[in-house]
Amino acid sequence: MSKKILLDRSPTGVEHYAYIDHDGDELTLVEHTPTRIESEILDACARARSVAQSKGRAFQLAAHVPINTWNAWRKEWAEHYADTFTWQTFEAMKLNSRENANLRTGHKRSGSMKL
Repeated sequence: MSKKILLDRSPTGVEHYAYIDHDGDELTLVEHTPTRIESEILDACARARSVAQSKGRAFQLAAHVPINTWNAWRKEWAEHYADTFTWQTFEAMKLNSRENANLRTGHKRSGSMKL
């Protein structure tokens, strides 16, 4: 049985834990975003989608991505796609996919590969 230690809780609610196994040989660091925080992020995305963004502006907000999701994408890219796609292309592909539509703040997918 491992011992769970709370290392830090950020102002945004992300919690950082350390798990130490029973014999002390293994340390695992885990970052956790509570469901409440993820729900707030998704609600913020929905509110942002309701606000019109001018296409001619130099800056447009593309998405809000929870840190755990972003870290999982980054790990997936590094392990499987780093030799095929740039990080920016992979991230745009993830944000343009149907399964991540709730993270986008615009109504449509990006026409550009770089969001």
